[in-house]
Amino acid sequence: MTITVREPGTKAFININAYPEEYQDSTAWRIQYPGIKPFLMIKRDGEWIMVDHEAINIEVAEAVIEAMKQVDN
Repeated sequence: MTITVREPGTKAFININAYPEEYQDSTAWRIQYPGIKPFLMIKRDGEWIMVDHEAINIEVAEAVIEAMKQVDN
């Protein structure tokens, strides 16, 4: 799926890809954000969290989480 993220540095909207992936008997999403190693996000207890990331800029993480909330509604 393609999600639209507001890039924290420029405030421009960019489209990024998210691919479904199995994670602990749930569906998670592999996020491909420009310039960052792809990372996995899953919704737990109503909150989106990253589960296999290294150090990711918190502003980028928040932008992706906000975009995931929009497509989750």
